[in-house]
Amino acid sequence: MKLSRRTMLRLAGAGAVFGGAGVLGWRFARQSGFAQAADDLLPVKVKQVYNDPIGAKVVVLAPEKGEKVLRVWVGESEALAIAAALNDISFPRPMTHDLFYAALQAVKAKVERVVIHDLRDNTFYATLVLRTSDGLKELDARPSDSIALALRAKAPIFLTPKVQAAMEVPGQEELPPSPPQRRRGGIRTIRT
Repeated sequence: MKLSRRTMLRLAGAGAVFGGAGVLGWRFARQSGFAQAADDLLPVKVKQVYNDPIGAKVVVLAPEKGEKVLRVWVGESEALAIAAALNDISFPRPMTHDLFYAALQAVKAKVERVVIHDLRDNTFYATLVLRTSDGLKELDARPSDSIALALRAKAPIFLTPKVQAAMEVPGQEELPPSPPQRRRGGIRTIRT
């Protein structure tokens, strides 16, 4: 008998309630009243969004402590949505992620968390966890969209051990240039 990936994850999640941990294990534990996060999930924050040397957009995720980071290449519109949320920039008309977040609020759903859980063929996979009146709902989502929504909802972002294995210590040549410092006085005097 061959089990689907979804069935295997559900079985693994059910086992997590009785001592293990996992993405779905946390969901089952939360529904049972054990509000404990899985020990193997690493909380991360969006450190920055930048252009790589060929102009592709990159989101850098990093834990509170440690040197390793996870780089996620994203599309132009997703990078703009993430950067806008990071910098508290609003637009005259709602962008797609703003509209989706407003729709979630209108139906009284809350973004509980985002879990980036898999890496296959150089593509990351994420789960967007929503709290509704019917309990927790998990949606398969792209990490870029999930990150944009998590920033708007101020929801935590987690990485599974499989994805943590893809984290790396950035080399000096790989770091993007620092943003220019803002000048306060307008005109700067240079002494010679």
